Amino acid sequence: MTSDHPNHKWWTLFAMCFALFMIMLDNTIVNVALPSIQHSLNPSPENLEWTINAYVLVFATLILLGGKLGDRYGRKRIFLVGLAIFTLASAACALSQTDTQLIGARAIQGVGGALLNPLSLSIIVSAFPRKQLPQGSGSGPASRASASPSARCSAGSWSSTSRGRPSSG
Repeated sequence: MTSDHPNHKWWTLFAMCFALFMIMLDNTIVNVALPSIQHSLNPSPENLEWTINAYVLVFATLILLGGKLGDRYGRKRIFLVGLAIFTLASAACALSQTDTQLIGARAIQGVGGALLNPLSLSIIVSAFPRKQLPQGSGSGPASRASASPSARCSAGSWSSTSRGRPSSG
């Protein structure tokens, strides 16, 4: 935080919470969208499981490395790399024509998520003065907690409209 930009910490908090929200939303919304994925791409049951597992496995494997890379090369730099990877992989997921493409894109999303998650929390901690740290650090878990219900609501609305029925949300 600089004295030139007193609201900088709040914009930082918003951006980091949004990143955490997107990571959790992405993981939850795929669970809700599995019937649509099965209908559209016609994957085998094993590949349908890998649609979820590819992301989770890569994310869990690389999350510690994400924090270490941030310490070594700079939190902001690695966070932005993770954001770019996550965003491009999300677009690849949306454009997937086969279940194999979707699984590969989900694995790449896991790489981006593993970079975003630990760095967003450490950036929040470094953005706030010690006295205000409880305010800032409490927002990260709150944004994660709100992702699951949000995914269920938005996926329910999307699923209803994609089948030709009126939206519930």
